Amino acid sequence: MEILNSRRITGPSLFTEFPGAMLEVQVPNTIQDEAIQAWDVSVRRYLNVVGWGQSTTLTRKYENGISLYFNAPIDALYAACEINEAAWELALWELNSEGAISFPEEVNRLKKEIEDELNPNILALKEASIRNKVRFFQSDDIVSVGTGKGSHSFDVNKIPDPEEIDWKEVSDIPVILITGTNGKSTIVRLMETLLAEAGFSPGASSTDGLRVNLETVEVGDYSGPEGARATLRTKGISSAVLEVARGGILRRGMPVENVQAAIITNVAEDHFGEWGVASLPDMIATKFVVRKVLAKNGLLVVNADDAGCVKFAESLSETLCWFSLESNNPVIKQHCDAGGRSCYVEGDQIIFSSASNKEIIAEVKDFPITVSGMARYNIQNCLGAILLAKALDINTVEIKKGLSSFGGSFNENPGRGNFFEKDGITIVFDFAHNPHGLNAIVDLVSQFEAKRKLVLIGQAGDRSDNDIFSLVKAAANLNPDKVVACEILKFLRGRETEEVPELIKSYFIEQGIEENSIIIKEDILSGVNSALEWAESGDLLLLLALDQKEECIEAIQTFCADR
Repeated sequence: MEILNSRRITGPSLFTEFPGAMLEVQVPNTIQDEAIQAWDVSVRRYLNVVGWGQSTTLTRKYENGISLYFNAPIDALYAACEINEAAWELALWELNSEGAISFPEEVNRLKKEIEDELNPNILALKEASIRNKVRFFQSDDIVSVGTGKGSHSFDVNKIPDPEEIDWKEVSDIPVILITGTNGKSTIVRLMETLLAEAGFSPGASSTDGLRVNLETVEVGDYSGPEGARATLRTKGISSAVLEVARGGILRRGMPVENVQAAIITNVAEDHFGEWGVASLPDMIATKFVVRKVLAKNGLLVVNADDAGCVKFAESLSETLCWFSLESNNPVIKQHCDAGGRSCYVEGDQIIFSSASNKEIIAEVKDFPITVSGMARYNIQNCLGAILLAKALDINTVEIKKGLSSFGGSFNENPGRGNFFEKDGITIVFDFAHNPHGLNAIVDLVSQFEAKRKLVLIGQAGDRSDNDIFSLVKAAANLNPDKVVACEILKFLRGRETEEVPELIKSYFIEQGIEENSIIIKEDILSGVNSALEWAESGDLLLLLALDQKEECIEAIQTFCADR
């Protein structure tokens, strides 16, 4: 019964709205109740003697594991984690009657940890931000009030007296949160474009990096809480679009509160088994945590074509906006009848409906990212973006102009359905790495005529065999004439070298692909070069690049330029 993870919860989370300490512990199903009871008794002993007797404890069971949480002051979360771990060790001692625990010595140690960490200046600043009705958020070394152009940040050890701050200079900007399984980064890019068109100076954080005024300033995965907070501290922005990934929600909770709008694009099976989330309902609940940080009049935008999201939303009290590819979707019809906001496709037109008024936004084909209406997943992304834009009172003219200008090239939306054509060869470059996303891109490219078809694919080693099989099954729906299975050495994550590409190969064979049509390459770039050498006029190449995106694009561009 080992500790899997001990972490600070700094914002509203799957468990609660309050900061605290979270412990993930490996426990067999047969003794989970006994272990929880022992932990609850032991943690209560510690909380009472350190002066935190009013803390609330919460527990959650999942397959061969339990989550253990209690709320704690925001300026003592490291000490809180120490208490949680000590309580678990005491619970183990009680359960197993092995070893020795010196409770008084542990109490003295933990009291010292709390004393060393407490920073009343942080609490005073937070209380002042509440009085002045501006956002407050903190990182390990920095604490901030206000956001964007109205933000002010301080070293945690040099926080001024709140009375010394000119609160008239502290203000907030509109904030939008983007979460879901697929489509997050695309909607971030779409919203950046729409905000800029409406006269905002947008800041954005996503898996693509940090961006300010449509320019990338940092490359890398910034979809976690610190990426969001770095964006919110940027003085040069007047709005923010923040991708909120599953991992960040589970590790730390939400990065900011009082947001104007949030969207859940869709929720599919992906990343199961991490942080105590092992099922689709758990994942849906995780994504819907964004609702906990909506401002009083904030809007939650939800995909009406996602059955799991529809079911979860039935019990919610928040103000919802719905989008769908179908005008006859029952959720859309009911919502429109009730005067709620929705966006959907009717015939060839995109419709925005509010308070029983219907407005034609544009024809689907007017937006290049939809590929003349064939890219259904990007139609959904546009629908969601329209509702988010409307939540910020961006008008229809600006929405149409912005979406009409977004082409979905690599520069505009890297690694997400980027098309290249040269001498009759069609190349589709995409980042799809789960069955839901891959099925969407396969549905799109299947609509193109091709003499021969090639799929290049790889996968991270921390995905289960079943996950890899599901990915291959989705790719096999394209009926490829050639398969390139690639190793990704930086993503082995516990697998042996060549294990994943060999597994991919075997699963393609199970799907009816001839063994001699499948090759294995040592990395994604080598695979791309091999695919380009194979290509002839009339061929379609679907290149799924989880790694080396920039190098692969350069190879594709060189290929197109040299022909």
